[in-house]
Parts: sequence; C-alpha cells; structure tokens
Amino acid sequence: MPILSPIGRKSPKTRGLIAFFYVMLLVGSLTMLYPLGLMVAGSTKSIADLRDTVLVPRFLVSDDALWQKHLEALFNESTDALNIAFDSDFIQFSDIPLPAPNTPGAALVPLWRAFLASDHLPPTAITIGHYWAPQAGAFPLQLRAFRRHLQEKYGTLNALNTALGTDFDAWYAVFVQPPAYLFPYARPRATPLASEFDAFKLSAPPWCQVVLSPAGLFRKLYLKPRYSKDIAVYNAAHGTAYATYSDVPLPRALPTQAPPLEQDDWRDFTHNTLSPLWSTNGRLDTPETRWHDWLAKRLESENKSTILKPESWILNAVPMPQLAHHAALFREHKADIRREFLWRNFRTVFDYILFHGRGIVNTVIYCTLAVLLALIVNPLAAYALSRFKPSAGPQILLFLMLTMAFPHMVTQIPVFILLRELGLLNTFAALLLPGMASGYSIFLLKGFFDSLPQELYESAQLDGAGEWTLFWQLTMRLSTPILSVIALQAFTIAYANFMYALLICQDPKMWTLMVWLYQLQQRSGPGVVQASLLVAALPTLVVFLACQRVLLRGIVVPVEK
Repeated sequence: MPILSPIGRKSPKTRGLIAFFYVMLLVGSLTMLYPLGLMVAGSTKSIADLRDTVLVPRFLVSDDALWQKHLEALFNESTDALNIAFDSDFIQFSDIPLPAPNTPGAALVPLWRAFLASDHLPPTAITIGHYWAPQAGAFPLQLRAFRRHLQEKYGTLNALNTALGTDFDAWYAVFVQPPAYLFPYARPRATPLASEFDAFKLSAPPWCQVVLSPAGLFRKLYLKPRYSKDIAVYNAAHGTAYATYSDVPLPRALPTQAPPLEQDDWRDFTHNTLSPLWSTNGRLDTPETRWHDWLAKRLESENKSTILKPESWILNAVPMPQLAHHAALFREHKADIRREFLWRNFRTVFDYILFHGRGIVNTVIYCTLAVLLALIVNPLAAYALSRFKPSAGPQILLFLMLTMAFPHMVTQIPVFILLRELGLLNTFAALLLPGMASGYSIFLLKGFFDSLPQELYESAQLDGAGEWTLFWQLTMRLSTPILSVIALQAFTIAYANFMYALLICQDPKMWTLMVWLYQLQQRSGPGVVQASLLVAALPTLVVFLACQRVLLRGIVVPVEK
C-alpha cells in the first residue's frame, strides 16, 4: 500500500512537496557526479594541463590544448629541449600556440621530409619523444613500444638481462635514459641497452622523432646564459647589430676573420659544451650542415635560383624547419595523438599492476578467502547466539560490539607483535585471521536470525533434521539477502585494506593491489594518481552493480520483518 493515496497526490501542496524532494535528490546527485566528473577528466591530465579544472578535458575539443600536450610529450617534458630544437624562448608548454599552416618555414617542409627520408642523418642525430614523462609519471607511447620490442626480441626478462647485461626485476622497470648526444658526456653505444634504444628509435613514427640542433644549443644554452636574453647585450659585446639571437650564426669552422670574442665563443662552445660527435678536423658536421649541403645540391640539381650563397654557408642561412614540420605532422595525426593522451594514464596503471609482482593474484586470493571466512565464521557465531540463547548471550554480544569502539589503527601494533611471535608475517593467514570475525556482522546476522519463524525449525526437527541441516539448509538459505550484505562488506574491507596489508606483509611478493597502487602513486603525477583511483574503484562498482538487487533485499527485508 503506497504511503500517499492517489487522491492525496492530486493536492497542490502534496505535489509541491514531491517536486521539492525530486529537486533535492537531483541536487544531491549533481553534488556527487560533479566531483566524479572532475576526477574522470583529471585522469587524462599531464603537466601541460595540470591546472585545468573542467569536466571536459580541453585537449578533446581544442587543437591548441592538444598541441601543447603533444609538445610536452614530444620533448619529454623539457622546455629546454623544445627551445633548442625550435630556436625559441617558451617558458612553459601551456604558452605555445599552434602555428598556422602558412607559418614561416612551411614551404620548406616537403624538402625537409625528403631530406629526412634520404638517410643523411646518423642515428645519434635523432631523438624520440613520447618516451619519458618524469613529472607526470606515465608510461608514454614509445616507452611502451620499446618494452614490447624488447619482449618480442628476447622473450623472457631473464633472457633480456643475460643478453644486455642488465638486472631488471620486472618489465615495467625496463628503461634507458635517452642519450643526450648534444653534450660531451654522452657516448654512443655506451651499453648494449643503449644500442638497442638507438636502433629502436629509428622505427618510431615521424611525429615522435626530433632532430638534434647544435645551433639551437649554441644560442639557447650557451650565448643567452653567457651574455643575456637581451640581444642588445650581445651586440654591445661583439660590436654587431643582430635583431634576435636567431640571426647569430654558428660557423662551420673557426671564424678567423671575426672579432676575438666571437672566436673565443666558437672555441669554448665546440670544445667544452658541444659533443665531439659533431666536429671533424676542426669543422662542424651537424644536422644543420648536412641539411644545408643537401638543400643546396637539391636546388642546384633542379636548376632553381639558390637562396644559399657559398660565402654564407653557415648554419642559420636556412634553419631546419622543425616547428613547421611538426605542426604539419600534428594536423595529420591528431586522432592518434588525442587517443594516446585519452588513455595514456590508464595504460600506465594497467601496465604497472599487470606486470608488477603478484598484486592482482594476491588480492584475488585474499578477497576470496575473506569473503568465505566472513560467510562461515560470522553466521556460525550469530546462529549459536540466536538458536541456543546462552545466558551470557547479551554480554557476549556487547563484548563483540565493543570491538567497533576502537579504530583499527589502535590494534595494528599489538596484532603485528602477536603475528610476529607466531611466525605468521607475510602470509595470507596474517591478513585473514585478525579480521575473520566481525562484531557488527554477528550483531546484524543475529537480529536477522531472530526474526526467522521458529515454527520452521520445529517442523524441520520433527522431520529428523539435525543442527547442521537446520543451519545450512534452512537458516543460510533464508538469509541470502543479509549474507550478500556481509559478503560485500567483507570484500570491500579486504579489497581496500592498505595500511594493515603493508604493515603485516612487508615482503613485496605478498603485497596486495592497494599497496602496489600506493607505490605507483608515490612516483606519479596527479593524472596517473586519479586514473589509479578510478581503476581501483572499478571492482567494487562492478560487484555492487551485479548484486544491487540482492543487496536491496538485504536492507529492506529485515525492516519488513
């Protein structure tokens, strides 16, 4: 029978009250969905959009935002690497606009692509992006691809360690620092793993490859720190009149006709800052010089009026059009780049937990045993109190309920000492035994068992049923709704158990999923952290959705009784 009769529902006052309740429920749902939406949006974040607080990530609807995230990943979160390659002065990735299709240098993009396809550059001149995310803590596209490459080539981790002389303990840990071949300390083929990386990076897609720029290094990390970002200071020291640092040349050889200070700059830079890989017999042999020579021959072979004059063959005569090149590649591969950022953090979480120890296996075993024990120990205790009604039953029940008065943190140290004395640390028994019985569950089950008709037990006893039959065939079958609530509670407690599991099982082989996710969060940025929280919530959500009808019966039936 409904609380409000059909006639009563027609009253304007009643309708207004009902509408008010619906509005409040809607507002309440929005207050829950809005934070959830922010977390879902935050799970796609990187450093470029870290400060965005929106329900829809900007990179999904804005090409400029996607371009900024792409540049961040392309240069492995290094603005210095970006400014060297593009000869620019950007401070952060979120300030970089997407160049227009007709940006300066766009006319040279077809020639630049032909130059790259001509194999005039050595492997040391190429570096790859979407490989390393030290601040975001994610596993980018090319890092995942590099690990797959090694796995397909060597098969097992032991075979990889034997062949390359490494000591990786898991596939998620396979990593090599991208060699910085612009600087003197970098050496090609320093290790077998570095050689594997140098060979692998040539197979990366073009939108993940960047050509190193010694001329950009000369201007960005040598001239500007030495003089000033203000070109006027450089001009005053050298007696020149350059408009910007981009106009300052880096000659191939020592400029003997230049002022002494300019000669000193060239010597100091080539001997102390730039890697010796890029000089031969006192002359620079760099990606810029090779691009310059190739372009001159190409234009000459096509009988075109050359824009390069032999007496001005210096690196900045025709700069490498990398900015226009990557802007064009970005427009061609926007869908792939957007898809990568949409799922990158989630793939990082799954790669970490799937190939990181026994976290999933331990969690499945722990949760399964916890649920089984909760459905055996608690019903037995509640059945004994309800069925046999001992004289000290109320006191026993009160004693069990008193365990709820103390937080688990209070008992963890005594429990740890007791388990250590029993030699049970780093075992499933240590995880299960202290929480095997729950005072709240026993109290809840006893109340439900008390509500069952006694006539059923008397009738079953007349038919010859024993106590085990009464418990298993009668009580347990009639208690399915409330048992589902107990099972879900046991699963939730076991699955979310972090601090206790870390304290009792300090051996990584016994760590559960929550402990591994905590370790991941300690080395990750906010985007990966929020993605890990969403992934961690999925099992509980799936269990609740699959069992919600039974759970509602477990809540409603005791009230109706």
